[in-house]
Amino acid sequence: MIRAIIDLALRNRLLILLLVLLVTLGGVMAYQRMPKDIYPDLNAPLVNIITTCPGMASEDVERLITFPLESLMNGSPGVIRVRSESTTGESVVTVEFDWGIDIYQARQIVSGKLDIVAEQLPDSASDPVLGPVSSRMGEVFEFAVVGQGADPMELRSVADWTIRYRLLGVEGVSFVVNLGGFVRQYQVLLKPEMLHHYGISIADVKDAIEQSNRNFSGGVIRKQNQEFLIKGLGRIESLAHIENTVITARDGVPVFVKDVAQVREGAMFSTGNAGFNGQEAVSVVVQKQYGGDTLKTIENVKQFLKQIAKDIPEPIHTVPYYDQSGLITSSLRHVELSMLEAGGLVLLVILIFLVNLRASLIASLTIPFSILFALVLMYAGNVALTVMALGGLAIGIGKMAGGSVIMVENIFKFLESDTSGASPLELTARGAKEVGSYLFSANLIIVLVFLPLLTLEGIAGRMFRPTVYALVAALIGSLVMNITLQPVLMSFCFRRRSGKRRRHWFVEFATWVYVGILKLSFRLRWLVLAAAVALMVIGADRYQQLGNEFVPALDENAMIVSTAMLPETSLHESVRVGKKVEEILLSFPEVVSVCRTTGMAEESEHVHPVNHSHNMVELVPREQRQRGYEELTEAMRLELERIPGLVHMFEQPISNKLAEMLTGTEGQIAIKVFGPDLQVLDQKTREIGAVMSRLEGIADLHVEQTTGIPQILIQLDRAALGRHGIKVQEVADLIETALNGVAVTDVLETDRLTPVFLRLPEKYRQDVETIRGLLVDTPAGHRIPLTQLATIDRSEGPQTIFRESLMRRKTIVCNVVGRDVGRFVKDAEAEIARKVELPTGYLVDFGGEFESQQRTMQQLMWTMLVVALGVLVVLFASLGSLRQSLLLLLNVPMTAAGGILALYWTEQTLNVSSVIGFIALFGIALQNGVVLVGKINDLRRGGMPLHEAVIEGSTYRFRPILMTELVLILGVLPLALGTTTGSEIHRPLAVVYIGGFVAAIFFEQIVLPILYELFARIKKDRFAPA
Repeated sequence: MIRAIIDLALRNRLLILLLVLLVTLGGVMAYQRMPKDIYPDLNAPLVNIITTCPGMASEDVERLITFPLESLMNGSPGVIRVRSESTTGESVVTVEFDWGIDIYQARQIVSGKLDIVAEQLPDSASDPVLGPVSSRMGEVFEFAVVGQGADPMELRSVADWTIRYRLLGVEGVSFVVNLGGFVRQYQVLLKPEMLHHYGISIADVKDAIEQSNRNFSGGVIRKQNQEFLIKGLGRIESLAHIENTVITARDGVPVFVKDVAQVREGAMFSTGNAGFNGQEAVSVVVQKQYGGDTLKTIENVKQFLKQIAKDIPEPIHTVPYYDQSGLITSSLRHVELSMLEAGGLVLLVILIFLVNLRASLIASLTIPFSILFALVLMYAGNVALTVMALGGLAIGIGKMAGGSVIMVENIFKFLESDTSGASPLELTARGAKEVGSYLFSANLIIVLVFLPLLTLEGIAGRMFRPTVYALVAALIGSLVMNITLQPVLMSFCFRRRSGKRRRHWFVEFATWVYVGILKLSFRLRWLVLAAAVALMVIGADRYQQLGNEFVPALDENAMIVSTAMLPETSLHESVRVGKKVEEILLSFPEVVSVCRTTGMAEESEHVHPVNHSHNMVELVPREQRQRGYEELTEAMRLELERIPGLVHMFEQPISNKLAEMLTGTEGQIAIKVFGPDLQVLDQKTREIGAVMSRLEGIADLHVEQTTGIPQILIQLDRAALGRHGIKVQEVADLIETALNGVAVTDVLETDRLTPVFLRLPEKYRQDVETIRGLLVDTPAGHRIPLTQLATIDRSEGPQTIFRESLMRRKTIVCNVVGRDVGRFVKDAEAEIARKVELPTGYLVDFGGEFESQQRTMQQLMWTMLVVALGVLVVLFASLGSLRQSLLLLLNVPMTAAGGILALYWTEQTLNVSSVIGFIALFGIALQNGVVLVGKINDLRRGGMPLHEAVIEGSTYRFRPILMTELVLILGVLPLALGTTTGSEIHRPLAVVYIGGFVAAIFFEQIVLPILYELFARIKKDRFAPA
């Protein structure tokens, strides 16, 4: 088949050139249209169920709302885990589905069950709603709404109604979350003495306002040839309308709302605050649509902000502080530049070996055309252009170049040395056909090696499937170009035979040196084999010392500094300390801006108590910084540790979002303690925290504190209620409305909705004594203080209750500095097992980034085993000898040792990137061994003695093997040496490649010939001459 394709291409040379031109245009168009991002779409199929019940204590939220929802969702089709957060007035249940389930199918499954549980929830609870079709990984752009001296309420109104309301309509935007400022509302502050004077209850006021805010219709009347629509206007439109709403009449005199309450414009009770560079602000977080194009979405948002600037009143304006587009652009540019640099180095190597500029250019041209071909296939397969996908193309550069060199060199050899008198076109065809089948088999081996990676599940599959797809597409493109374009170009550029063979001085000298080393190695064979064994032993030893992590940390030119105070800390105090943290962070010259958010947004699906703050720190570009990320964070830690009672954690934004999405926790390591009793959980987490604090490398240790929140407990006396004929519901309604307040209705204004809020003034809500004096109406018309119906005392309770897999959970989170995560976790597990005794029914589990790392690395190890078995099958099919197949498999530990030592010497870790490098390394490195052994077998079949066949075969294959290895090394060298943003992801892979192929040169050129001869002498094989 390959021979037929080559003949067809040479018969239709102009058509081939036109098709290549078409592919080129298609590749350019695909590049322009493909979505671009840092990582592939890592949005896990998560569905958040949000239920609010204002003022309800966290224990009641857990028992009455969260638990019924959890129980219903657990065990649903495709559900792998259910976790939840219950805090004052809100329940968030997160249902995690298997990665293979479509997000919309997952939402349909959850939505279908909500109707079942809705009737079981308290009347005061809202209907459960599903969170947006996005996750924290979709938070791609953030900006602050600020204005020097601007009123916080005006800031929030602009952010809500001028910006957010319209921003939701921008293409690519899924959800927008505002936090900070004050939400405007109309407040009806009741006067208890006037209510008593008129004999009016709080419920009467509430009903009167609700019933006085509606438009209505009288239908249609017809008169002659016209119809008139009857429209009634009765909606509240101003404060005066509320004040003049009639509640009832006493002795024929109407009683208005203004007679029993103060009506004013005020601020909604706030659960969050934001600041930007020390001034009051509203933080706006933009989430892209599920599977959307990040760059396009961000560009659309930026254009929107430019257009809307004229509608924002002075001095209010917007300031972006987190923009993923810059990170994406710089990361992609790094990989693209590395690919160009690799192409230049490859061209130089080819030119040195071929000593012909035209042939070298033809061999090099295949690389860009193959990449363009791959882009077309990627676009057709809906593969986004991410750093991971470009990494696949970069990995393939060496292999693409290697195939091109083999094809061009073989054709060139035929053109130089043929004496048969055949035409150059015929010689081109002969040369192409001789190696065409080999190139097909070689690429097939690589494809087979990478195919098991497509079976990876979870986040590993999402992350590395594009790498495999891009590499396979590039190899297919390379093969197509090798057997079509290259023969055509060679036939055009070499229309005449050269008549003489050129002297390749460098190659001849290198070959002469190699033959001398090879012969010396045969004389010192046992020393050489001992050196090979020593290399593998050292590699195995260094493997034990390698660090472990999930993916290399990506310097995003930004960081998230999370801080927390004691659980009982008020929002006001948290904001005061938060501003101090802002000042400290801004004092560092590497910091451009700091946006602080304290507490949680009203419409957020993430529970953050008021004692928690998150500081998004924008840094100057990496190239302009005096200090690296770790050095800078260490300096910041020292400053923040001076603030008493403050705990802190430093993370990169994407790492933070990824960890929180996958496991519901922050930090590299999350130690989860499960059990039924909150007090025991609190005690055990403190004990574990004390053990962790003494471990080497610990940083940003945060022991979750959710208990000890001050409460005022109202315990109703049922006997007293019975004596007065009062129902529990009546007291509950009174307390909820009077103390917590209730949104009665909304005022529909020109472009916004303003809620009308009903409650008692602040002076009636200040302490226990004022609450005890709250008057309750009796059926007999009397009013008695609440203290006669209930016991009212101070108490303590949990702030937030976390659950996972139907069990209560508390967490200790931390980062690791100066050590690898894997070894740290091993030490932590041993110390906790030795020093902390857990009661029956309690258990400890490690999560966070480490959880994802363990799951992924386990999958990759199984994948490597499958790859090894697959390679063995391919080798046996190629050589027909199990002994020689096993001999070639010795290349695996040798190249692995080289990769491990390279990781060790360059202080890289064993992570997903480096393991992918090992898998690719094994498949590619074995090809040259197959070619070498195959040549020796051919010589022996021709009657050549064993030793001479080994020397002759090794010498004959020296140039193509060396050239291929050098091309492969140089193809990834720019990735290994890169220092710009994004280089961290591919550096471990490139380092493995370089170290592995250097070891492969030693094995294939020196060790393999010696082992071949030893194996052949031990037992006669079928390749020996008869």
